[in-house]
Amino acid sequence: MSSTRLEKQVEKLEAELKEKKAQISCAKRKERGGQLVALGIMVELAFKGLTPEGKAKLRGWAEPLDARNKQRVLAAFERLGMEERAPEAAPKAEQPESLTSVRAHLPVSSGN
Repeated sequence: MSSTRLEKQVEKLEAELKEKKAQISCAKRKERGGQLVALGIMVELAFKGLTPEGKAKLRGWAEPLDARNKQRVLAAFERLGMEERAPEAAPKAEQPESLTSVRAHLPVSSGN
């Protein structure tokens, strides 16, 4: 086997290895992202049931975070606090009446 042929095979194997490592890394990041979302949901639910003292303690956990993440956490707590103070101001999943009334007048397709 010639050395150039071996070099090409080595390059191909190295490229495949690099691609496989990238796929594994992507899967791990995706899994961690899902875990963080679930953890955030759990914290939100727990926050809503806490006393004001408990909420202050939970906010205090943001202190050791870097500036960017601390800002994000405190903004989330602010949002949660606003939802508690004015639940009617919280975003709703309902559609405006104008959209639902327009849909009522649209023709129904027979599926053909």
